[in-house]
Amino acid sequence: VPIEDGAVLGVAFAGKDIPQMLAPCEEAVLFGATLGPGVERLMMRSEVTNAADAVIMDACASTAIENICNNFEADMRAAVEAEERYLTDRFSPGYGDLPITEQPKFFSLLDMTRRIGVSLTPTTIMVPRKSVTAIMGIARTPQPHRPPDCEHCLMFRTCPFRKAGRRCREGAKTGK
Repeated sequence: VPIEDGAVLGVAFAGKDIPQMLAPCEEAVLFGATLGPGVERLMMRSEVTNAADAVIMDACASTAIENICNNFEADMRAAVEAEERYLTDRFSPGYGDLPITEQPKFFSLLDMTRRIGVSLTPTTIMVPRKSVTAIMGIARTPQPHRPPDCEHCLMFRTCPFRKAGRRCREGAKTGK
């Protein structure tokens, strides 16, 4: 979809990260994905019957939806690069300074409920839970790819670097 004055289909997003990421872009790709209600039902059942299974199922479902998004991003990147254009990183509500409260804008633009059966609670939680919305910009020049920040890392809770007040990239550079 076209980007005009930093807005996607007339919708501007809060924060500085999205406008900065989209500044060199002429178009954007917005998408939504879900594992669907079947996985949601299985997760809810396991939460009641076996806590350990629930944790494992949640982790597996998170990995599955992330893989779906990664595959879509790779396909989009290949298609865009075939046209000698470049894709930015993928960005979702809750990343960087884009608050989760921006989720309704994504829902409106994507018509998520009608198209893929995902609804949004008043507190901006998607149902089914293993669902994602995201945006990527399309530019005519190569785009920098940002390293993932700590809060989105799978090691966030147990990371020894973060607990020591550093980042793993800093630790890797200093050898500490």
